[in-house]
Amino acid sequence: MNRLLLLLTYLLVCSACHKNEYSDGKVIKQGDTYKTGAVLPELRSIKNDTAWLALYPSAQVFFLDMKLRNSEKYVKAIRSAEKKRTPVRAKVFKHSTMNRGAEVAEILPPTAQDLAAFKAAMRK
Repeated sequence: MNRLLLLLTYLLVCSACHKNEYSDGKVIKQGDTYKTGAVLPELRSIKNDTAWLALYPSAQVFFLDMKLRNSEKYVKAIRSAEKKRTPVRAKVFKHSTMNRGAEVAEILPPTAQDLAAFKAAMRK
């Protein structure tokens, strides 16, 4: 009985420590992130549940796991920003896999200050 209780406790603790949680068929990934500031997004391709993108002026490769919750919303935001030629803000996970690039956690709308600075830079 004690072994069974110990095993159940162990399994419960292990599942609580797992980084990905499932909710409504989508993954919620947790981890340390950093904000990019205002960047110009470019959606390169979507292959095998992964969206590949550029966030200019960075030369780094970025990807978005399409199994993440809100990933479709983020892709729509990127496409809209591309069409309007406006910046977005992004949160990127700090962990980086050398062969894949930097994983985007979230795409955020630009602030009014971002848009004003972008418009001013485009006039020059």
